[in-house]
Amino acid sequence: MELLNLEEFTSDTIDQIINSRLEESINIEFKSGAALSNEKSVKKEISKDVSSFANSDGGLIFYGIEEQNHVASSFSFIDGNTYTKEWLENVILSNIQPKIEGLKIFPIRVDNDIEKTFYVIKIPNSNSSPHINGDKKYYRRFNFQSVPMEEYEIRNLYFKPNKSTIDGHRISVNQGQAEFCKIDHYSFRIIIEVTNSGRYVAEKYKVAFTVNGIKEVQLVYDKSYSYNTLQGNNSITVSNSEMIPIFPKEVYTILRFEISIPVASYEEFIDEAEYKLVVYNLGEMDEYPIDLNPLIEERRNIDYDELDMLSM
Repeated sequence: MELLNLEEFTSDTIDQIINSRLEESINIEFKSGAALSNEKSVKKEISKDVSSFANSDGGLIFYGIEEQNHVASSFSFIDGNTYTKEWLENVILSNIQPKIEGLKIFPIRVDNDIEKTFYVIKIPNSNSSPHINGDKKYYRRFNFQSVPMEEYEIRNLYFKPNKSTIDGHRISVNQGQAEFCKIDHYSFRIIIEVTNSGRYVAEKYKVAFTVNGIKEVQLVYDKSYSYNTLQGNNSITVSNSEMIPIFPKEVYTILRFEISIPVASYEEFIDEAEYKLVVYNLGEMDEYPIDLNPLIEERRNIDYDELDMLSM
């Protein structure tokens, strides 16, 4: 997994791969230098492999590493004068549709010798899949291979939403509104916004905000908003009951509510409260742990100091 997360590759990276006898996987493939050629069939093979990664879970293809029984075994240099990064990029772009956004090619030169070149292609799990290859077929990764996709697999990719379509939360904390405030309570208004980062309209989703490890804390909200609330032994959860369509790149205020904390219990609340935001979207669930206490402390120090001054 560390290898898959790298954003820079060097000769040391290649040395470590070979010395550790790294094995190919669904996310990693090794290709010898001979796998690059101007032959039409070879170019189609390059694009087939790249598109299969993009249609699956993404990964890395290393050109210039010989493998034996799917294990990295030795160097197999590429002449970077003949097969340039631009040449490789053009092979991929001209044979795969639609374009794979976020694909990166890293050239590595041993001792700055262009005739001792490796290429690393880093392929994302594409948001634009399925990608069709130049031979008019769709491919996916299976074990160590790139295999043609079944019709239902292609259909599922066309209609799948982006993973975590509803994400990127933003939370703000303000002083509570006057109608909800009590003399012996601190009241904080919490506003939660989410973003549709996908390429489809989000229509079936749910966002739930939970405060755990609390006592004597009340949750209140304007009844003009349609929310569900769940009160546990030491927890409160509020979630949206209406699902307003959220368009791609749109930011939407999903929850707007207040928590009311007795002044006498405030320190205990700050010590024990834990927060969690959960987003459900078409069978996917993403959980975001949140620390709201710094925002609450800051807002209390500002707003309630001002109120004390006004009451003097």
